[in-house]
Amino acid sequence: MNNKNKQLKKILLFGFFIIFLISLVLAMSYLGFSLKREITIVAKKSDASVTNLGYIGSILPLAINKDRVNFLFLGIAGEGNSAPQLTDTIIIINSTPKANNPVAISIPRDLLVKYPDKNYYTKINALYKYGGIDTIKSEITNITRLESDYYLIVDLGCVKKIIDKLNGIDVYVEEDIYDPAFPASYDSFETFSLKKGEQHLDGETALKYIRTRNQPQGDFSRIKRQQQVISALKDKILSLNFILNFPKILGVWDILQENAYTNIGLSDIKYAWNLIKKTKLDEIKFNTIAPPLVVSGTTTLGGETASILIPKLGINNYQEIKEYINQLIK
Repeated sequence: MNNKNKQLKKILLFGFFIIFLISLVLAMSYLGFSLKREITIVAKKSDASVTNLGYIGSILPLAINKDRVNFLFLGIAGEGNSAPQLTDTIIIINSTPKANNPVAISIPRDLLVKYPDKNYYTKINALYKYGGIDTIKSEITNITRLESDYYLIVDLGCVKKIIDKLNGIDVYVEEDIYDPAFPASYDSFETFSLKKGEQHLDGETALKYIRTRNQPQGDFSRIKRQQQVISALKDKILSLNFILNFPKILGVWDILQENAYTNIGLSDIKYAWNLIKKTKLDEIKFNTIAPPLVVSGTTTLGGETASILIPKLGINNYQEIKEYINQLIK
């Protein structure tokens, strides 16, 4: 057996071992057993690095017995930005446990909300920074009537790393972008521009593409681009072959481990992966809480004038928004 065949055999055996290990953990989880330690995989005499799969517990899919499953995705700016803990991206995805009729709803970060159990108001994108995941989950339920079963909080720098790991993504830029005041390091600015048409984006360009707001529709244009990049990422990841592209899949896992905070355990991955695989991209209905459901205005927050959005029916009145979301799901 030549060296090339030996190396291929090692890779295939390593992949088989991973699949067997994960299957074993899933089986024990469903039988009620629990592993309270970390699982670490080391592939000796190969190019694969040490991979830590995190803490494993006897976690059944949290929402498996519900008619509809809610997945909350939060994107924070991350370190190196002036406000690293603000959630610039807030998306909740609702579907059946079998991925039928998936509905994605983006909540604008400038929505003015009452801080839960407090007597003051702030933008919704500040709730995670000051109150953590339970606070923002509580307010999202108040706004939408949807309780988040799963959540994933990602440093947007993670998006950059994943896209680079996947060798870029392809998107269609709907209009020329020119932003002479794109935020840069040390509270400075730089120019970001991108031409209309099909574009292959690396991680750095994709990150700027989903963050720039210098367009007529401001934050709503940015929300649309965020949805577009999420779709492109979903296509790219699900196109990977589990065996042939296993090192790349592990690389994406490592990036998420280092840059994400979630309540999805390893024993949920098979369920979540199957759920995503079953979801047809053209069936995902992306929606945004936007005018006429909300109206724009200004207010004073922290001693400074801030642009805000409030429900058309008035501050803290989410009845129309709830009815809108209810119709989307029906």
